Amino acid sequence: MNGMIEHRGFGPGPLGTAVFYGALWGLGEAGLGQALHLAHVPGLPGLVMVSWAVLIMGRVASRSRSNAAGAVFLAGVVAAALKLLDLLVPGTGLPAVINPIQAILLEALAGAVWARFHRQEKGTIPVRGRPQTGRP
Repeated sequence: MNGMIEHRGFGPGPLGTAVFYGALWGLGEAGLGQALHLAHVPGLPGLVMVSWAVLIMGRVASRSRSNAAGAVFLAGVVAAALKLLDLLVPGTGLPAVINPIQAILLEALAGAVWARFHRQEKGTIPVRGRPQTGRP
């Protein structure tokens, strides 16, 4: 069975973790991100919201061990969907919402790739200075 569905033990599985943190990410983007854009300080929204995204993606990856890459990307999709709430704010145009949604999805893709390779390569890098077995 797929690692996103199957879950054993206590607490939420990878799917629940992705949806919860994706909602947290999306509501932060919709609320705080919109407020930072209204402040008209160049570069500030990107700096703050990318930091927020990295924090959330790190939480998702660490809490969903079986399929961290899929959970990270799913959290980004949930966040991007919730970012559409900004269209309900009067005076917000479609381009002002589409660009952050694209950024969220690209961040989620980059985070998923990182989570995939980080999990795959963990513990395989040899440590220098230690004697290797099997060699004279």
